[in-house]
Amino acid sequence: MANPKNKMTITNINDLIIGQTVNLTVTLTSDQKITPNSKVTIKRGYSSNIIFKSNSADLTNKSGDHEATATLSFTIKPDTTDDSKITFELDTTAQAGGQPFLANPQPFTGNAKKAPSKKTMGISISSKADLVIGQHVDFIVTLKSDTPILPAKKVTVTGYSPNIQFDTDLVTLTSENGALTATAQLGFTVLQKVGGNPVLDGSEITFELETDATTTDGGNFKFPGFQGTANEIDMKSLALFVENSFLKTVISGDKKPSEENNSTAISTTLKSKSGKSLAHTPVFITSTALHKMKDFNFKKSDKITDITLEKQGHNEGLMIASDESGLVKFYLYPKLSEIVILTLRTVILDDVADIPAKQVVYAVNYKNPGYMDSIGQAMIDGFTIGNLSADQGMREFYTIVSSYDNATVDDMILFFVNGKYINHSVRLHNLSEQLDKPSISLPYSIFEKNTPSQFSYSVIKANGHALYSEPLTLNYIGGVSYEPNPDFKRKYNPCIVHTSLGVGPDNILQPGGGNYINYDAIMQYPGYKHNGLFIEITRSKTNNSLAETNPVPLNITDITLNMYINSDSNGFQKTYTQQINLTYIGGSGGNPDSLFFQIPYKEIVGIQGNDYIYFDYQFYIDENLEYGEKWYSDIDTTPDPGNKDTDNH
Repeated sequence: MANPKNKMTITNINDLIIGQTVNLTVTLTSDQKITPNSKVTIKRGYSSNIIFKSNSADLTNKSGDHEATATLSFTIKPDTTDDSKITFELDTTAQAGGQPFLANPQPFTGNAKKAPSKKTMGISISSKADLVIGQHVDFIVTLKSDTPILPAKKVTVTGYSPNIQFDTDLVTLTSENGALTATAQLGFTVLQKVGGNPVLDGSEITFELETDATTTDGGNFKFPGFQGTANEIDMKSLALFVENSFLKTVISGDKKPSEENNSTAISTTLKSKSGKSLAHTPVFITSTALHKMKDFNFKKSDKITDITLEKQGHNEGLMIASDESGLVKFYLYPKLSEIVILTLRTVILDDVADIPAKQVVYAVNYKNPGYMDSIGQAMIDGFTIGNLSADQGMREFYTIVSSYDNATVDDMILFFVNGKYINHSVRLHNLSEQLDKPSISLPYSIFEKNTPSQFSYSVIKANGHALYSEPLTLNYIGGVSYEPNPDFKRKYNPCIVHTSLGVGPDNILQPGGGNYINYDAIMQYPGYKHNGLFIEITRSKTNNSLAETNPVPLNITDITLNMYINSDSNGFQKTYTQQINLTYIGGSGGNPDSLFFQIPYKEIVGIQGNDYIYFDYQFYIDENLEYGEKWYSDIDTTPDPGNKDTDNH
């Protein structure tokens, strides 16, 4: 029998940096079967300037495999001298064809290297920013080093294109962070004319910077250069779009609403007059009324990073740059107990543009004013007291708003159930047509079936002053189903519903009549962390133009999930905006491109009778509200007599 072709190799190790950890993979290959359950070991006598995390590692292979791998790592000691030798030798207990493996090369030999000195010079705007003709741009120059920067040094503007003008060509650096950082501020204007001729849309902007700053070890700094463009801005593209105009603030004594359920995405895509998306363009976003920005918190598009207010002129605001696609996006959160009205505006400094947002932000709430301070009681056409039922299967009812003192066009009327805003509002535009008559329609689904409800409204004046109705007490007894609106066009795939076991492919519940969400689907099992349901919304970079529905585009991150429960005993509709991640869910098999929600156990347990459930979802693409296809099945989540109905979450 021919000798086996056994070979042991390790991955190429390019950098042996002093103080760092080096990971390496050992691979065994043979033309015959490699013995399983074997190890790779480090022979004694390796160089004293390294420390292995472990002197052996298990090989990964199955019986009959012709390849096996193992992973090892070692750290190069911090006191290792530059260019000193690193050596080690491998061995293995594995065999193939009855023969051992020989390392190649044998032994490993390399040279330790001192980590290169880190010295950078950068600016706070993108070095390829699309700027606006006439715009004034301030930026910070930052030097960073791993050794101290010598003091009293300067930054000089050594050259720039003729279509910009710097405020000054020379600034002094200020030391920070124990002299490991130094900063200076510069600014320039994108000129509107050069030599009497207009600056052209799309023309190149360049500038160079130099510094005489050096470090204690003799290092210096080099600026990589700026190369951007000058553009004529499409003024319409500066108008911000507010996804959710009405947010909840707090009344004294109430708990502050959580950020996850009380925020709005605000965005626009900056474009030039020629239709080009403007990348990395800085804009200043502020309020029409002075200092109103202080009444809110702001986060970047990742929903994690706080944005700090900056002052420009007499007002505070956000200095934000568009991303590579021209998108400006951030999130706004109320933080005060007072009712606040906020009109945002996008400003291109200096006085190039000042464009208001398309929608106003309202931070509002409802409080029962009592008879003396109310503007009347909420009314439903044809109803006085007691049980309310849907009129002959109609999906909507009409409410009546009574006349009130100083009613004016543009007053906003907001509707509440049990003190919670129900995402329905009306702006007054014709007092005689809208007040004192059944002119405003609302869906019956705002009420929970067989549960006492307090129906009310508030009026928000342009100055932020609020007026409140007295609540109307009622008990909705049904008459129409809680279900997704059948009139909406739905272009996106239905959600995927998973049991409490996780979001792998084995835990999917099937839709359709005759299929059930039962108690087994929502209970917590021994050894598992969760109960309730997991809802998955699939996303993809591509779509099929011939398909009736498609996954949600991959760049969509803000989605509202709706759940509709229909039961003999009760019925209701709930919305969810707070997402969860795969790390929280645990387990395996989840799609990293999907978005996930959790339906709490307590919101879905104990549903019994002739019952059924729907899910759908909605999201914005640009400024268009899109809908996912509905998901439907039967439901009976009554615990079996042997199951203890508990909620540990």
